[in-house]
Amino acid sequence: MNWDLILNEYLAWSIGAIAFFSFLAVASWAQAHRKEREAFYRSEAIRKIAEMPTAPPEPVLQLLRRAVETPSQPPSWMGAAQAKAYYRAETMKRIADMQGAGAESLLALMREEEQAATRRQRQGMRLGGSICLVAGIGTAGMLAALVPSPPNPPVYVAGIIPALVGAVLLVFSYTMGTKEEERR
Repeated sequence: MNWDLILNEYLAWSIGAIAFFSFLAVASWAQAHRKEREAFYRSEAIRKIAEMPTAPPEPVLQLLRRAVETPSQPPSWMGAAQAKAYYRAETMKRIADMQGAGAESLLALMREEEQAATRRQRQGMRLGGSICLVAGIGTAGMLAALVPSPPNPPVYVAGIIPALVGAVLLVFSYTMGTKEEERR
């Protein structure tokens, strides 16, 4: 038994595991930091709207306070995304029922936040689609090099599956923006 090869293999796996979990730690910290910054900027924008020279009516201020608070528990029949959409729609309805400059400014702010979230989602889909497309092309190339085709069926065709998934994600991310704009 060759102990050097076994130790080198374990060392390689150990270094890979350390690198992977270090990446996960840094990625989760960066995501938490981004969410904290977004919450800070949102609360600052709402505070500035509330401190406008023309004082908004008291119902608008109450609505601002409720918008900043997070709901304690969404209804049990809703998932997290459904509850978020539900509370957002309820807030928009209450703002729309009010009059004044503060309500208009708050509606504009909420629309901008929604557009930014859609833009981030579209960029994430483009990144995921690009990664899948490149992984599919790489897999097809690797399989073509490793498994000779004439005696065996063409195995490299399996690389087309992730490539097609990536292509669909890319196409959808580019057409998603036009459908969103048509609805408005």
